[in-house]
Amino acid sequence: MAAETYRLDGRVILITGAGRGLGESYARHLADLGAQVIVNDLGAGMADGEGSPLPARRVAEAIRAAGGRASDDMSDIANPREAEALVERIVEVHGRIDALVNNAGNFLPPAPFAETALADFERTWRIHLGGTYNLCRAALPHMTGQGFGRIVNTISTQGLYGGVGTAAYASAKAAVQGLTASLAADHRGSDVRINAISPGAFTRMVDAGERPAAFTEALKRNLPADLVAPAVAWLCHPGCAENGALIQAMSGWFSRTIIGDLDGFWDFAPSIDSVARGLAALPATGPVRAADSSAAHAQSIIARAEAARAHSQEKKIS
Repeated sequence: MAAETYRLDGRVILITGAGRGLGESYARHLADLGAQVIVNDLGAGMADGEGSPLPARRVAEAIRAAGGRASDDMSDIANPREAEALVERIVEVHGRIDALVNNAGNFLPPAPFAETALADFERTWRIHLGGTYNLCRAALPHMTGQGFGRIVNTISTQGLYGGVGTAAYASAKAAVQGLTASLAADHRGSDVRINAISPGAFTRMVDAGERPAAFTEALKRNLPADLVAPAVAWLCHPGCAENGALIQAMSGWFSRTIIGDLDGFWDFAPSIDSVARGLAALPATGPVRAADSSAAHAQSIIARAEAARAHSQEKKIS
């Protein structure tokens, strides 16, 4: 494709949590590519708290001053009614919604699991998972009806690999990954595509962590949000055929995360001893066998089990 093919002129894109950090970078980059962006931000603190219209308004005004097209919004996307009303307003004003970037979230200070209350989990889930769910549910009927849509959900290495003292955040992000995979399976074969980005940037959340000063400076040098924005723009683009992809974007490094099975073993008369010995003998790394959905995963295993059983019977007969 020529460079001009990657434009987003005329596309209507909603970005949540776009008043600062990654979301602001996404909004500015998408607007630079010609999109009409809706800058949504509640303007709250990192761990919730009182909101302010200033962050979203400041970003939208800066985009317009630079010649772009942007409007600001302060809806609480964790509230189902406000999320639905936001999408309805966008469709009423612009006639469509082409892409949704679910970036908004909160982050509580790391704490041992034993000191993390259910209320802390619910407070985190309500925004990360609840906000993503609310807007996907509101936007998908419009996208399906117009025959086109792009959704970019935000996951995290914390949800993929875990992190010390971040059980609430990690579990919320893991749930967003599961939601992304399920919605992608629901819409496979259409031009409505749902993917996830795992971004790395020196945001307020990263800045709040305690670490040696030299490492903090290294993070600042290597984690500018602007290095992530082009990946989000591509996942919003009509030419992007990805669906159900988990994309890593950090420090200028871009890759896929694939969830799948490593090599295994067949045992049709298992015992605790044979399972223990068999697992101990398996490699901890190697090629991964991925699947499009849980149903496809099960079908693959059953098909291979049938083949393995047949092969076992043939060996017995011979």
